[in-house]
Amino acid sequence: MGAYLNIPRMFDSSSDIPTRERSIEEQLDRFKASGLRVVMPYATTTAGASLYPTDIIPTNLYPNWDPLRVVVRAARARGLQVYPVICVLACGKNEPKGILRQHPDWALRDDTGSPIGHISPCHPQARAWVVSVLQEIAGKYKPDGLLLDYLRFNNRPMQLDPQGAIEFDKLMSDKSATDRTQALQRFKEDCLTELMRNISVELRRQQPEIKLAIYSWGPHVTQNHRVAQDWGTWAKNKYIDMVNVSGYCFPKNYGDRYLQVFEDRIQGALDINKKLGQPIDVTVCLGIRTSHGQIDKASDVDDYLSIASRLGVDGTAVFMWSYVQPYLDDIKQHGYFEKFENGVKGHP
Repeated sequence: MGAYLNIPRMFDSSSDIPTRERSIEEQLDRFKASGLRVVMPYATTTAGASLYPTDIIPTNLYPNWDPLRVVVRAARARGLQVYPVICVLACGKNEPKGILRQHPDWALRDDTGSPIGHISPCHPQARAWVVSVLQEIAGKYKPDGLLLDYLRFNNRPMQLDPQGAIEFDKLMSDKSATDRTQALQRFKEDCLTELMRNISVELRRQQPEIKLAIYSWGPHVTQNHRVAQDWGTWAKNKYIDMVNVSGYCFPKNYGDRYLQVFEDRIQGALDINKKLGQPIDVTVCLGIRTSHGQIDKASDVDDYLSIASRLGVDGTAVFMWSYVQPYLDDIKQHGYFEKFENGVKGHP
């Protein structure tokens, strides 16, 4: 059981560094007391900035301080595991930021051909840069694992980066429009799979025992989906050790069916893993407050986790630590986390 952490929310940014560090330590005292065991701090942002000192990422939010190291050190002192979270390909949303300002040719394009803030996994140099960032984080902090977020294409009509488009056109010069559409989907899936393969090979060469996890929207993105995230193949090939499946199902986005949608999504992910001989852990991302909706009371946590436990998931990651804190007293009083953990331990 773990939780995503937004580092800037762990302290008052106007305070001095010693005060910030004490605040981080106090936060992790509460984290451990809550029953959570895996600290998942964001190491990069969706705007392409880093939260740690780096020679690779051009924008650093804390150039004179390393809050990620403080989190890692404090977590280890409390016997907690650490999985830094990296926003792998997100780099500015609607406009290129971060490394894409230096390399706009690495950016995906919108349907008008303008670059957007999303790194293309079809560009070989961009893939190599992504791997180098992950190697830097693993080398600096020796974490138990890494959680790869935004390891997907953008979910809207888009065009490839110029280099990727050239490579695709070489393959498709004599194909019909229908063939090209189908082939583009496969090309995107292959490019993203190649990036995941590169990550797995290089990170495990550097740190053989490291665990690699991804965040995914669910089973529906593995085939013929815009985001082209074929994580079933990644699991089959042992590129990843865990998939953290989105549990962002709320009355706001699914009406009265929200818990059934949640159950179907988790079951679908478990079915994919089962067909592969269960090579990886399937965990659920428990959304407390998201752009899709939010919980209203602590008992909502039990509703989701009871379903997940019954289905046979291997764990949960709460999104996120700062959002769940107002509910912790009720969660602890009713033993919701403990109940879930005991259910997971009881699975064959």
